[in-house]
Amino acid sequence: MNSIQKVDSPGIGCRHLQSLLLFLCVVSGYLIRVNLSVTIVAMNPVINSTDYLRELADHVPIFGWTNSTRSVLLSTFFVGYLLSNFPASVLGCRFNNKTLLAYSMAVSSVLAIVSPQLVYAYGATALVAVRFAQGLSSAFMFPMVHGIMSKWAPPHERGQLVGFIASGIQLGTMITLAVSGALCGSSLGWPSVYYLSGGIGLLWTVVWLLLGAGTLSTHRFISQAEKDYIRGSLANTVDHDIRLSDTPWKAIFTSLPVWATTLAHVGHNWGFWLLLTEMPTFIHTVLKCDIKEDGMLSSLPYLAMFLLQIPVTFTADFLNKRKITTLTMSRKIWNTVSMWGGTVGLIVLGFIEDTHLTIIVYVFIVAIGCSSNAGFNINHMDLSPNYAGLLMGITNTAAASGGIIAPLFVGLVVDDQTSVAEWRIVFISGAIVLFVCNLFFIIFGSAKTQPWNSMHKNDDLKMDNTKQDIEIVG
Repeated sequence: MNSIQKVDSPGIGCRHLQSLLLFLCVVSGYLIRVNLSVTIVAMNPVINSTDYLRELADHVPIFGWTNSTRSVLLSTFFVGYLLSNFPASVLGCRFNNKTLLAYSMAVSSVLAIVSPQLVYAYGATALVAVRFAQGLSSAFMFPMVHGIMSKWAPPHERGQLVGFIASGIQLGTMITLAVSGALCGSSLGWPSVYYLSGGIGLLWTVVWLLLGAGTLSTHRFISQAEKDYIRGSLANTVDHDIRLSDTPWKAIFTSLPVWATTLAHVGHNWGFWLLLTEMPTFIHTVLKCDIKEDGMLSSLPYLAMFLLQIPVTFTADFLNKRKITTLTMSRKIWNTVSMWGGTVGLIVLGFIEDTHLTIIVYVFIVAIGCSSNAGFNINHMDLSPNYAGLLMGITNTAAASGGIIAPLFVGLVVDDQTSVAEWRIVFISGAIVLFVCNLFFIIFGSAKTQPWNSMHKNDDLKMDNTKQDIEIVG
C-alpha cells in the first residue's frame, strides 16, 4: 500500500482524550518547571523594598544570593534535562511510555513539594540538587508524548491534536507566572508555589494512570471503529511492533532534515528560556514593577500565545488539506513566522525604554512563538513516525543547551541589572541565534517521511517509503 488509507472519521474519540490528558501533562510539567523563574525574585527581594518588608512581616524566609548564584539555579534544571533527554528517549523505545511518563511526573511533583523544607535547611545547594533531579525526571515528558501521539494522531489531524498538547507549554507558563506572582506577594509566600505545583502534578499522575494509554490496543475505552480509523490513517508509516534493535542510528545522525529540526529547536529554546527566565527580573529591576505586577505582566504574553495557538494550527491544517501549501512548505513558513518574527522583536526590545511599548513588544515576541508548533515542533512525526519519540529526545537534548547557556550568558553580561545597555546586548544576541537557526531550517528542513523510518522492513516497502511524501488527506 503506497498511500495513506482513507477511513471515515468516527468523530470525537479516545484520541482526543489522549490529547487532552497529555495537554494537562504539559501544563502540570510547566507549573513545576517554571516556578523558580518567579519565586527566585521573591526569595531574593531588593533590600528595604516593598516586597522585602512585606516578606519580613509575614516571616517568609528570604536569601541574599548573588547574581551568579541565581543564574546557576536557573540553569541547573537544564543540566539534568540535557543529560537525561537522550537516555529517556532510548528507554521510551524499550519500555511502556505511559508508565515512564507517570513516573516522571510523580518524581518531579514530589521534589517540588519537598523543595521549601530542603532550602530552609540547606540553602542554595539543596535547591541546585532538587532542580537537577527535576531536570532528569522531566526529560521523559516530551519524548514520551511524541512517542505516544505518533501512534494516536492521524496525519491530517496531527497539527491540531499535537499542537493542542504543545499549547500546554504556554498555559502552564502563564498560570505559573500569574499565580506564582500572586502567591509570592501574599502571606503564604513563595513556599506555597512549590506545594501547589507539586500537588497538581501528583493529581495528574493518578488521572493519567486511570484514563491514559500508550497504545491503541491497551486503551480500555476505545471503539473498534476508532482503532480502524487511526491504524488505517497510519498505514505504512507506523509499526506497532518496532524494536529498539531496529533503530537506524547512523541514518538518523547523518540526516540533514534531523539536524535542521535540531538546530531550530535549539534556537527556539534559547529565545523562549531567555525571555522566560530573565524577563521577570528585567520587569522588576528595569521597569520597576512590584512582585504582584511582575507575575501578571510576565504571564500576559503566554496568555496571548495560548489563545493564538488554535487559529494558527487550524490555519496550517486548512492550507495543507486544500493543498495550498505542501507539508514541507508549511513547516518552514510557520517556523519562520515564529523565529524571524522573534528576531525582529528582540532587536526592537533592545532599543526601546518606554514601559508600555516594552510590554507590547514582549507580548508580540512570545505570542508568535506558538507558530513553531506548526513548524519544527511537530516535524519529528513528519520525518519518522516510528522514531518520533527518539527524535524528540535527540533534538530536546541539544535544545536544552539553550536553557542552560541563556541564563548563564545573562549572568556574565548583566552586571548591573538596572542597565538598559547591558540588557540590550542580551536581546540582540538572542536575535542573532534565532535568525541563524531558522535559516538552517529553511535550507535543509523537510517534512517528508524519511527512508530510514522503516529500514527493518522488506526492500519493496523501503523503496515505497523513499518515494513517499506524507501529505495531508482532505
